[in-house]
Amino acid sequence: MNYFFELLANRIGFSRIGRISLSKERKLHIKTPNIIIPIKSALMKQFNFIQEFETHDLFIISKEIFLKIGFLREKFKDTGFIFHNSGTLEKFTDTLMKNLEIFTEDNILSIIPFNIPTTSSNKDFALKEIKNYLSNADIILKNHPNLNFGLSIRIFDYSELLSLYIPFIKENENVKILNLTDVFDNFSNFRGIINVIIEIKEKLDNNLVLMASGRIIPKFYPLLVYLGIDLIDSSYLLYLSAENFYDTIDHLLPIYKVKYLPCSCIACKGKLKNLFENKHSSEKLNLLCLHNMISATNYMKKIKQYLTYEDYRAFVEKSSFDDTNLISLLKILDRSYFKYIRYETPLVQESKKVKCLGPSSYNRPDFVEFRERTIKNFQPEPWTSLIIILPCSAKKPYSESKSHKLFYKVIRKYPEFPSFQEIILTSPLGAIPRQLENVYPVNSYDISVIGEWDNEEIEIASNMLFKILDKYDETIPIICHLGNVYVEIIKRVASVLKNEFLFSEIHEKITSNKSLQSLENLIKEYKDKFILETTFPKKDYLSKTWIRKFIKILDYQFGAGSGIKVISNGLMPIRIKANNKIDLIDSQTRENVGVFNNITGQISLTITAIKRLTQTPFSTNFNSIVFNGEKISGNTLFRRGVLEYSGDLIPDNYVIIWDKQKNNVIGAGKLFVGSNVLKNSKTGRIANIYEKV
Repeated sequence: MNYFFELLANRIGFSRIGRISLSKERKLHIKTPNIIIPIKSALMKQFNFIQEFETHDLFIISKEIFLKIGFLREKFKDTGFIFHNSGTLEKFTDTLMKNLEIFTEDNILSIIPFNIPTTSSNKDFALKEIKNYLSNADIILKNHPNLNFGLSIRIFDYSELLSLYIPFIKENENVKILNLTDVFDNFSNFRGIINVIIEIKEKLDNNLVLMASGRIIPKFYPLLVYLGIDLIDSSYLLYLSAENFYDTIDHLLPIYKVKYLPCSCIACKGKLKNLFENKHSSEKLNLLCLHNMISATNYMKKIKQYLTYEDYRAFVEKSSFDDTNLISLLKILDRSYFKYIRYETPLVQESKKVKCLGPSSYNRPDFVEFRERTIKNFQPEPWTSLIIILPCSAKKPYSESKSHKLFYKVIRKYPEFPSFQEIILTSPLGAIPRQLENVYPVNSYDISVIGEWDNEEIEIASNMLFKILDKYDETIPIICHLGNVYVEIIKRVASVLKNEFLFSEIHEKITSNKSLQSLENLIKEYKDKFILETTFPKKDYLSKTWIRKFIKILDYQFGAGSGIKVISNGLMPIRIKANNKIDLIDSQTRENVGVFNNITGQISLTITAIKRLTQTPFSTNFNSIVFNGEKISGNTLFRRGVLEYSGDLIPDNYVIIWDKQKNNVIGAGKLFVGSNVLKNSKTGRIANIYEKV
């Protein structure tokens, strides 16, 4: 049996999509994330259970007899099995030796059990038990170097004890699954949970499969997947069923409280509703168990749907709203661990409406990434003579909204408008330079608007606005065409900047004729107030709105100053309606320098354009990878072909590929993974090559 994990795609947070190969001969691939269904004698006696789950991907078995049942093996021949014995290590070793041929040749992977007779302990006891477990597990792993295993991780509520496992896992390459057996038993220890996940991500191979077991209910599944868990053991539902709990996903209800079944599964449509009053009915227990398993499986399908096609972060937030521990975990992860999570989160979510559901959305990683990149890479156009601050709009990009079209009519009355810098204030993203309105997530977010901002929204917007405005000359006038809700933001910024802030008079609403006339009067009065001390050579093409956008988008992607290097001769943008893209053609050389994707707001550069960027010697300051060779073949770059790389690579970012000697650019690609995965993995896909020499 050959077993491996392949990362197929990163998603927001630590969430990911991958696949496990449990049988090379049968090409058996198990997609992740996934739920593991327990095989028990009582369940196997139910025809409905077999009928419902015969096509499920992965099962967990705990008894030796199930390894040998021919019917089971035949009925579920196209699925995978995990063997997790609930007994002692001695019993597990004995079972392993008796069934070595099955474990070697079939689609089964075994987890080395970590079972002790007590659940309460102090730290010294826990330390002793972990060392004893690892000592015995080491013997098993060394005696079977050609077998792959899962390792049970217990931390006894002491997250720092994970450090005992790290060197052991690194030493034993046949450990392929980390079964976190008690990490998620207590979500009030949310800081400890985060510490465990961060340490695993930072120090261990990212191709290890993360499995969660223990006291886990389906309500926790979305957050577990967000934390990077690949497999979730649903065995705890057997215990809950025996305790007469009915799972609705939102709540676990004692069965006696259930008057209206909110489910139409085969159990709920059948006899279950008639057996509520029978406290000791084995039939009721079996049907309740069947319902809970079906409910959990369907919920995992919903998770995978959102993970693949929708804004998964919003789904995680929605599922956590009524649990304070889950909300706290998400907030702390956002605010204190962004430097870790940013290298796992893709730069964009393509074709997805990003929903902001309240304070839990303010610091989601893709929003923070946008703010930090904009603040770092956005530089004023040197000929700027006037700054105009405007409100956001519901329609994205803003310039396509009715309100901004009216603003445009006023602003473009003046031939000097290319020297005006427009900045849009919005929650929760902050302050958006007009040139970046087409970039994700600015082009995709949606938020409820009631005309009131809380203090955190005001703080985010004012901080970002200050950092952008502080880059401009202090004598440039700043015109604010804003409603009352934005006044507090401007007050905070104006108190620390020397620029003159001017407010248009708002009559009824910002788009009324009188309000727009007031804006026009201010522009007319102040457009010539700022006098440039230096004359900048300003070519005609730099006054074109879309070229101004392309230059700043390139700065946003590749660093300040990148846009003007690439677009040095002007552009002939050619719109390709079929795929919603724009070819960027150099006006003088007629060379294609890149393609703008209108959906993501990203520009993929050609090698011609990349060479303009990299005229200086090789530097990892650019998004760069050094390839182990002189020429790339194929359209996928794998980990073994990477010698060196920039330390701040992010999934979905564009990357420049250099030859072994770092003398020549030999390719351009789009990253599957970030620098953290590169650092902690030996295999896997790294980038899709879209152009090569």
